[in-house]
Amino acid sequence: MTELVIPTTLMRGGTSKGVFVKASELPPAGAVRDRLLLALMGSPDAMQIDGLGGTHSSTSKVMAVGRSDDPDADIDYLFAQVAVNEAVVDYQGNCGNLTTAVAPFAIDEGLIAVDANAEQVELTLRNLNTGVRVRAVVPLVGGRCAVEGALAIAGVPGTGPAITTDYLDPGGSVLGSVLPTGNAVDRITFGRSDSIDVSIVDVTSPHAFVRGTDVDLGDLARLELIRTACGAAVGLESPAIPRLIIVTPSKDDDADIQAQAVSMQRIHHAFPMTGALCLAAAARIEGTIANEAASRRPVISAPGVTIRLRHPKGVIELRADVDGDEVRSVGVTRTARRLLRGDAFVVLS
Repeated sequence: MTELVIPTTLMRGGTSKGVFVKASELPPAGAVRDRLLLALMGSPDAMQIDGLGGTHSSTSKVMAVGRSDDPDADIDYLFAQVAVNEAVVDYQGNCGNLTTAVAPFAIDEGLIAVDANAEQVELTLRNLNTGVRVRAVVPLVGGRCAVEGALAIAGVPGTGPAITTDYLDPGGSVLGSVLPTGNAVDRITFGRSDSIDVSIVDVTSPHAFVRGTDVDLGDLARLELIRTACGAAVGLESPAIPRLIIVTPSKDDDADIQAQAVSMQRIHHAFPMTGALCLAAAARIEGTIANEAASRRPVISAPGVTIRLRHPKGVIELRADVDGDEVRSVGVTRTARRLLRGDAFVVLS
């Protein structure tokens, strides 16, 4: 057995929490890296008792961050979704919540130099999972990411600094087009003979939207059959993507649409941010199930109007610049902060 010592930082970004490491601390892509990440998080084990994972898909995540060699980006980052109960590490998507924490981590770890007197800095991040570039604006105090702020977000107690992230040209990030089947709605067959209407949309990463009236949130096995059938329809075989999102028209005036998401075979406690951003774009693409659910608000397609999504913990305001089925950008403002910094001791057998 071998014990490895890896400098790590535990960070919250939005409603997710994950382990951040410098990319140089990890081995190259392959089985050894996967074994290391599984051991780091304590998977497979429902309690992740022998690692740093938090027993939930939202807290079993790793971000590897480094300086970019791309002249159009400042920072590269790779997201790893580590399964809790299975020995699986998935790299096919991105985490929008933890993306909020990437620039703060890079600044505070000295990966990028900033002006000690500046009040904010704008950085370009490149997500290595999808190739999408993200423009991040981070408030600064004394050359480091601010730790105080007035922004409150649903699902997180207290307030924090307002960190904006805008995903540039995020359509077709994994499958090559915003509507990978070529249709706004498809009838998908799953199980032995069941079928259901779905909208498969690839913005930030692929997601499959279904009507709340067509599914039972308590039947996770059936929801997973639907999700895997959607993946098969677009050539994906992944435990994480496409994520399934269940949408309904909002019953409240403070939101335009309401939704719940399935993440790693569980109903998400809040909402995955890549899913929220994809939903914001889908709500503005005519004919999709998300657009249908949001259509009671006539200005939903107006430029500059935010889309308000109600999820189990509250409401998120989202930005989406969409023209037809061309998605120029999607964005959100969230908070993030560093929770702990130290060495992780990882034992590889």
